[in-house]
Amino acid sequence: MLLVFDGSRVTVESRSLQHMADAAALVAADELYRAVSTSTAITAAEANFLTNDDLANGAVQVNIPPTSGEFAGSSRHAEVIISRPLDNYFGGIFQLADDTPLSVRAVAGIEPATDGAAIVVLDEDPPPLKLLQALPIVPSLPTLIAGFEILGLGRVTIDGAVLVNNTWGGEDELGLPAGQSMGPPYAVACTPILPLSKLQATDLRVAGGVDRRQNYRGFDGDYSTVLRAGSRPVPDPLREVPPPTASVDPANIVDDYYGGQTIVGLPLIGPPVVLKPGVYEWINIVTGNVVFEPGVYVIRSKSPLTQLSLTMLAANVQAQGVMFYITDNNSYSVNSPGVDATDGDTHPGNVGALELLPSTVINIGILGSSYSPLNSPGSPYDGMMIYQRRHDRRPIVLVQENLLGPGTISGTLYSKWGHLLLAGKGTFDTRIVTGTLRIIALLDVDIAPTWKLDPAFEVYLVE
Repeated sequence: MLLVFDGSRVTVESRSLQHMADAAALVAADELYRAVSTSTAITAAEANFLTNDDLANGAVQVNIPPTSGEFAGSSRHAEVIISRPLDNYFGGIFQLADDTPLSVRAVAGIEPATDGAAIVVLDEDPPPLKLLQALPIVPSLPTLIAGFEILGLGRVTIDGAVLVNNTWGGEDELGLPAGQSMGPPYAVACTPILPLSKLQATDLRVAGGVDRRQNYRGFDGDYSTVLRAGSRPVPDPLREVPPPTASVDPANIVDDYYGGQTIVGLPLIGPPVVLKPGVYEWINIVTGNVVFEPGVYVIRSKSPLTQLSLTMLAANVQAQGVMFYITDNNSYSVNSPGVDATDGDTHPGNVGALELLPSTVINIGILGSSYSPLNSPGSPYDGMMIYQRRHDRRPIVLVQENLLGPGTISGTLYSKWGHLLLAGKGTFDTRIVTGTLRIIALLDVDIAPTWKLDPAFEVYLVE
């Protein structure tokens, strides 16, 4: 009776305590996922245990980071230890032991759920957006029907994860409804002119749904393994990058003022125009040969002729080791950025439909132009090519036409609540973080960043 009855009670109560420890550890890890303080996560885990402790005689200890085991010292993991004495019925009668001390342990934490990201689309519920015609190479386009939309004739292949926070509708990987409705609008949509238009990636993690799950495949050709719809939104991987100021990065950011620059030169044979880092009202390059010296270019207004901030059309442009910071704050200063510094993670709000001219139009594939990002290890802007003010929702348009020789662009393209349009063909060594995204594949488009953004993380019970 001692072995069967008291022993069975020990087994049952141990399993019950283990479930409580598992639940409390998952609660703490979930709080860490949401970037709360360690003390808040500990308090949440303790409260979860007290809610489930119907005997009210257990003791709980929550350690962040864990003090033992494989994840000892990891601030991304939480350890929960629960102990309780269990009264022995027959053990007390036979004067063996009045109780049996029980102790259980669980560890939960934040672990990668995808490959490193190549594309992150952040806006969960953007307003209807229509891109107005700005120049002959940028026609007016219809209103977006997806947070991430793929158009055109070819296949879009992405060497990395695609993480989409948009919660609009569609279906999940099983063909079941996901997101706000069955759509349109969709969180992700392929709207092919020909059946070849597909998206291929290592992972596709979507908060909402997709238009048709067969349009999305992994590198192995299987659509069922790449798509995960109805997923938790991911945080902005670049949320800690501040607006550029001389105090943050004095090696690359200077307080030199050059006004507005419109350049019309002789293509191929004309002498190069050299631009230096500093603060500009606008840069409008129509034709000619232009060289950007390495550093950061702050552009804070727009050309009265084009109504755009940064334009590069039919010119041979060599921009090696540069970053363009685009802002709609015409009083921006690298010594005092003003409202740009207060944008943070706050959403600019949805006020009706948006009909916007671009802030930036770059024709990449003209005369062998080359654009590479700031190369400054240790700088918060290292690897950044275009950084648009977070609350500036104007579209950024990149076109790869390959008319007179292939051009190249690389680096990070960041427009937190804006829209990015990539049109053309070829391979792009870029990482994209934007509010909404449209890719127009004239032929096949490959996005293959040399180094990737953070993967999506999820909460797992690991010990």
